[in-house]
Amino acid sequence: MKNQASLILTTALIIPFLLWLPVRPQTLKSFKMSIAGTSSLHKWESSVGVATVKSDIVINEGGLEAINSLYLEVDASSIKSTKGSMMDKKTWEALKTTQHPKITYQLTKIESINPAAGEYDIKTLGNLSIAGVKVPISMNVKGKILSNGSLSFKGSKALKMTDFKIDPPTALMGTLKTGNDITVSFDIVLGE
Repeated sequence: MKNQASLILTTALIIPFLLWLPVRPQTLKSFKMSIAGTSSLHKWESSVGVATVKSDIVINEGGLEAINSLYLEVDASSIKSTKGSMMDKKTWEALKTTQHPKITYQLTKIESINPAAGEYDIKTLGNLSIAGVKVPISMNVKGKILSNGSLSFKGSKALKMTDFKIDPPTALMGTLKTGNDITVSFDIVLGE
């Protein structure tokens, strides 16, 4: 009887604690994501229109303690250029959007989270899949807890199209050639 009462008391104390744990599933509140590159005629930039994020993040005593998981999915056909529909069609063709409609990023490891002047320097490892090709990448990300409790993550990553077996697009019978190097930039806000 004494052991049963002890078990009930322990359970009554532990369950509220478990419900309070600071692991927070975060959803996408806002985002800006762009891909920039060059061509034989001009620089170009395309923006992502549709993305979703799933994550589990630990915030403890107002600080970012851990990122247990993060998965980003981009609708490849939502990528639009400032240069018009011809560029969009070439982009979607290069990305093989019919066969591979999604671009995904799966976080595999947080190497470090270091506080720095009200922000966090975060070193990450993950797998980026574009046009059906998965490539492991490392990234340095700036994180910040906003006044409303949301989390902001900003960063950029230089990539090569050919790393994903993408032939840089051409147009106008080959006279317009896109460069192999691109930079993906993002500004994502996650919240409950």
